[in-house]
Amino acid sequence: MSSLMASEHGTHELDSMAALRQSVRNRIVITGDVEENELLYQMHQASRDIKDLFASSFGPCGMSKIIISPTDDIYMTSDGKTIIEEIDVLHPVVTSLKKLAISMDKACGDGTKTAVILAASLIGNAVRLAGQGLHPATIIKGYQLALNKAYEILEYESMQVVSEEDFNSVIENASLSKGVEPRQARKITELVTRTISNLKSTDDGSRIELNDYVKIIKKVGGPEIECIPGIILDETPVRDDMPQHIKDARILILNYNVRFESKIINSQRNIRIEGTDNSMLLMQEQARSLKGLAKKIIDSGADLVLCEGSVDESVEDSLAKHGVLLFKKLKMKDLEMISKATGASIVSIKDDILPDDLGFADEVNVRKKCDEHFLFLSVSGQPISTILIWEPFGYGLEKLEEAVDDALNNAAFLMKGPFVVSGGGCIEFVLSQMLRRYASTIEGKEQLAVIEYANALEEIPRILARNAGMNATDAMVQMLHYYGKGIDCRIDRTGEVVPNIPPVYDPSSIKKLSVIAATESVNSLLRIDKILLKK
Repeated sequence: MSSLMASEHGTHELDSMAALRQSVRNRIVITGDVEENELLYQMHQASRDIKDLFASSFGPCGMSKIIISPTDDIYMTSDGKTIIEEIDVLHPVVTSLKKLAISMDKACGDGTKTAVILAASLIGNAVRLAGQGLHPATIIKGYQLALNKAYEILEYESMQVVSEEDFNSVIENASLSKGVEPRQARKITELVTRTISNLKSTDDGSRIELNDYVKIIKKVGGPEIECIPGIILDETPVRDDMPQHIKDARILILNYNVRFESKIINSQRNIRIEGTDNSMLLMQEQARSLKGLAKKIIDSGADLVLCEGSVDESVEDSLAKHGVLLFKKLKMKDLEMISKATGASIVSIKDDILPDDLGFADEVNVRKKCDEHFLFLSVSGQPISTILIWEPFGYGLEKLEEAVDDALNNAAFLMKGPFVVSGGGCIEFVLSQMLRRYASTIEGKEQLAVIEYANALEEIPRILARNAGMNATDAMVQMLHYYGKGIDCRIDRTGEVVPNIPPVYDPSSIKKLSVIAATESVNSLLRIDKILLKK
């Protein structure tokens, strides 16, 4: 009987494994080995589908996508990394473009869609060249020549940011690219500029990890965006009778619980508590111990106590009577940021609390808005800031968060390398025109690949024009007209080709990273000549 059950169990496991393999293969969209023409066809189809998906959501006039999760959660987004992460396909081409998007987002937090659209266009153009008889090695060499020249041109076209207006233009353009209203973009620019100015003290030449210094909280309500130097927590104080406003506050941060532990008097757990006298003894010891814990906190001189764990009610009562504000059950990540912002040490209630363990805040405020409590911890002269976003609708909230995130990343890159290039599709159009001229100087078939590289770059302003409701061909003709006169122009969000005045800029470093990452990803794919499906 047991052997029969084991056999049935083994058969069930084999069926489950077979179903899992089939599910994965359905997501890979490959049923057997792929090579030659079929491989080219699949590369073309996959890249075209990804490009179409990204192109319609590109730029300030781009459309959003509705994503339905496996748990039937529905949300809208136009963020490139979010869109491609939700694509449940494991085809090698799609996977490569996914990695490109994720790496771009991780490296600079922006330029994701530019890199993916360029890469998809390069793949499609390479497939067309391969169909005309060009060897992949020739295409790769041509693409590499084009990349090298494009980088040189980007270096030449880069301009140093010398005014506050130019700096703000980059940040505002990054916000507008997410489709937010100009009024909101100006507010975001103001807050991000203030936030980034606080980070100048951390400038040691390395890339700034914004998550370590900037906290973003989003809430349904408002609409409103506010920012403080310091920390905002969406937490409720332990009691209503505690102070709501404190000036020049001293901060105490505690980890673990502030409660009575029986092991203090019975560490070996070998004493049985029986009878009324022993119970009273235990209660008296408990009260004495808790009174001592409360006295230790009060004697420390702290005005605000932030605890990771729970706090006994008698301790809460004592702190309230002495005008001490208390928050409990807080996240350690928040406590670590508060520690960094205020200079407070994270200590245990069992340890001695020294004066140097306390931190300092210029002002502490407890405010209630939309039935939620918030703790505002304002600390000047330090790099940590918090941005609080209010928006009546969930979709608008996500869009505003994406706009703030892009603006912050662009500002951080500008602080490290204050060089910009013309935005609105201008620099890509200039690159495409210069690369076509460069191609005429190349002998051999590599010049065909350079021309296709130029065509791929021109897809960026073409897509911006289409999304703005323009005829792409007419837009390119107008841009060529301005280019012939030596005038920088752009695709404006109003649906017109206009001179780049007032200027719209993008960070030069992000453009360089987008071009390099897209080209390297495509060249890696072009080196594949066969896909093997393991049986």
